[in-house]
Amino acid sequence: MQVEKAIAKLKAAGHDISDEYSTDDCIGFLNTAVQEICHQLATGKSPQMVKEVTLHDSESLPMDYIISCGNYPIKTTGQTVTFVDPSIDTLRFRYFATKPQIMDATGDMPFVHEVLNDITVRLATLFALNQNEYDVSQDKALLDEVRQAVAQGMGG
Repeated sequence: MQVEKAIAKLKAAGHDISDEYSTDDCIGFLNTAVQEICHQLATGKSPQMVKEVTLHDSESLPMDYIISCGNYPIKTTGQTVTFVDPSIDTLRFRYFATKPQIMDATGDMPFVHEVLNDITVRLATLFALNQNEYDVSQDKALLDEVRQAVAQGMGG
């Protein structure tokens, strides 16, 4: 799905006939939704969210880091990694990562699976409506169920 199409869907779902939400506002809502879904997928241990890097002692964790895949002989302070075993020079480190931020209306949405992009648009719509204090409780309950299904179903 193209970002431009996602913005159009967000505006249509939010009944934004007065063009209240700017493109930048919509991108902000989409980015918030993407991060929420990334965290849900990481919680569900979805393989599509896994990345691997080589870490060195006293190096910073990657900017897209959510949580590690398994246990490693490291300790973290803030974003800095310290190796517990001084004999280790480098370490192959697998972790769950967030998707990159959407910067503008050109390009594609971040998820490979269209269903995740559709959920992203629905969640972004709820964020937009919630900003204007509309009653989104029924939509939120439905989306909570969808989030749970994503976290469980996309993990395998």
